[in-house]
Amino acid sequence: MLQNMQTGGISMDNIGLIGTGNMGGMLAEVMLEQNSVPPERLYIYNRTVERNKNFQASHPLVHAAGSIKELLAATDIIFICVRPKQYGPLLHELQKYLTMEHIVATITSPVLLEDLERLPARRVVRTVPTIANKTGTAPLLLTFGSHWTEKEKVVFREWLGTFSDPVPLTDKTLRVSSDIVSCGPAFMSYLLQCFIEAAADETDIEYGEAEKLAEKMMMAYGRLLSEKHYSLPELCQKVNVPGGVTGEGLEVLSRFSAGMFEELIGRTHQKYEDDKEEMASLFVEE
Repeated sequence: MLQNMQTGGISMDNIGLIGTGNMGGMLAEVMLEQNSVPPERLYIYNRTVERNKNFQASHPLVHAAGSIKELLAATDIIFICVRPKQYGPLLHELQKYLTMEHIVATITSPVLLEDLERLPARRVVRTVPTIANKTGTAPLLLTFGSHWTEKEKVVFREWLGTFSDPVPLTDKTLRVSSDIVSCGPAFMSYLLQCFIEAAADETDIEYGEAEKLAEKMMMAYGRLLSEKHYSLPELCQKVNVPGGVTGEGLEVLSRFSAGMFEELIGRTHQKYEDDKEEMASLFVEE
């Protein structure tokens, strides 16, 4: 739990989140569920007042700030959990009310840390989450700005570890790592849903029954990996008995998946480059 932490030269008393949509809301909830921050030391801000009220209905001790100025005045660590296109209106207020004592964490991969370092906050960091962080254990992609000491990094990383599995990396691998960790649950869910729909369309199984079987399979599959029973290639080899049914299915997958993930990575990287240009232009205008 966060307890008046001033270790390593950084103050981590109160946490603020700007935006509590899908990812921001998930991060706020998992911090509370894992006792990483007491509710009375968590502050949220949304442009939509109704979203503040909805969050406070479940967490009445959490503070809902009425403005960015109010949020920044009360907090030490700020998580910016808004989409790239929503950064523009924020920048002016961040410029006005941030101080050099704030830690600014962005969950947005296209924003460059060197651009964020133009803000009046010495320490900036990128913390890219995944929906799987809801479990309190999933990877959180981590890239530090240039003004952190090693001791400060250790302290901050240890705190992140109370509600996630922080994975330090470089900008060179950020996008593809985010494809795997952040986009991966959506990609895998889509493929599995297609499998379930085909099973229901082509056979006598009901969709709901196929869905339940798939969910049970995935949960057990995750345990096989987490408990180190098999690696991915070993799993494939164990199930694929020579001359068996699995091999026939793998041949179909091999034929239709050729080039698919290469194109997927190409598309996500191109969107990433486009978003980076757009984000950079916002800071130039500032």
